[in-house]
Amino acid sequence: MLTVLALAAAVGSGIYWWSGTQSDGATSAATRDEAIDAAEQIVVNINTVRPSTLDADLEAAQSSLAEPMLGQYQQVRQRFAENLRQSQAEVVATPVSAALTAFDPERATASAIVAIDVNARSATAQPQSKQQLFLVEMIRTPDGWKAAKATPSTGQQ
Repeated sequence: MLTVLALAAAVGSGIYWWSGTQSDGATSAATRDEAIDAAEQIVVNINTVRPSTLDADLEAAQSSLAEPMLGQYQQVRQRFAENLRQSQAEVVATPVSAALTAFDPERATASAIVAIDVNARSATAQPQSKQQLFLVEMIRTPDGWKAAKATPSTGQQ
């Protein structure tokens, strides 16, 4: 009798778990998780450049953007690349944490705050490390979440 009850409880738990993973709530949670992950990656992409991979790094940054930020970036990308080549600057961002501040799956928009560690060095300056916060406004495109706007926030160290 105890075995039958245990089996029934296991089956019931399995059905409950499966239905939870198939619900609209689970889909919405997965979409929120994708948005958080994308926000972190966007901020890393737009804050990481290395002399040895400069063109690929700039392309990764550009592929993370949507209008209006994409157009603004395209206007300054060439000049930015030249300055980086001359200074041999290296900036590497590492995500610390991120949280959504707004999420609207019906409008395919989300906003997040992302904390990163930034390590920078160049041929002419001492290495520097700091933490920085970014506010990111995103839209979901057929290619995934993209930043329409990303701005450093106050509260940097």
